[in-house]
Amino acid sequence: MQLGIFDKAREYAVTREQFGRPIAKFQLVQEQLVRILGNATASLSLMAQVAQVHEDGGLEMPFAALAKATTTRLARESAAAGRAIGGGNGILTEYGLSKMMADAEVLFTYEGTYDINSLIVGRAVTGVSAFV
Repeated sequence: MQLGIFDKAREYAVTREQFGRPIAKFQLVQEQLVRILGNATASLSLMAQVAQVHEDGGLEMPFAALAKATTTRLARESAAAGRAIGGGNGILTEYGLSKMMADAEVLFTYEGTYDINSLIVGRAVTGVSAFV
């Protein structure tokens, strides 16, 4: 999802002109693209590590929960940055950025995904459960 967000946001940034030049020439737009790409790269690296640990037979729930919480949080952040690059057009469905923002929000919040996974990790690192 994050690479898709990057592709859409980058395409928009290099084709959308403002003040006679593509918005990709603006520093803040470039920073947001870099942040999206960094988030995507970090998420892919984390998931590759989870897959390797699982393949080796050592995957435990807190590590999987940490990966899920982190990658969904980063996807939400990436989607917000992509939508921001689109400016006013970022909320229109024709550019696809608003759909990706909605999809990221579903991953983050569906049945408490981020919160529940955070509690699983919190229990592992503190030794006490916050589940009621």
